Amino acid sequence: MVVAVDRSSDGVTVIAVVGVEEHVLKSRGFLYETSWLEHFRKVPSKRKRGYLVKFVRRFPRISRYLTCVKILRGVDQLRRLVECLEPAVVLADDKLYGLIKDVGAQVVPERSVRRKHHRRLMLIADNLANYFRVLLKTNPKRFNEELKRLEK
Repeated sequence: MVVAVDRSSDGVTVIAVVGVEEHVLKSRGFLYETSWLEHFRKVPSKRKRGYLVKFVRRFPRISRYLTCVKILRGVDQLRRLVECLEPAVVLADDKLYGLIKDVGAQVVPERSVRRKHHRRLMLIADNLANYFRVLLKTNPKRFNEELKRLEK
């Protein structure tokens, strides 16, 4: 399994953890469904709201490929969660690399991710973290509802 971990913070911190089997990650279907993804930071500010709406609408088609999708509010549970997943490779946000560099798997910092399918998985984690961070800041009640819906 390959696990991507990304953090988004702007007053509040949200961490997204997504996992998928390597052969699924390389599949034509997965690559097609994720071809439109962009790094949230690179989306122009005028398009950010529309981009998040598009992401939420299309996420169910992407999520069918994912084995694990978790949203965390802090780093406390992160290490334990990653260890429980027993991944072969962990793609980690540069700021979280130090916390999980010795979890018993190959840990690759985000700046060193080169493979296209690994970059796509990092983009999913990045977009999830940003979506839930924005939701937490603007509408905490909906944040909890979306979190419950995601965990089903």
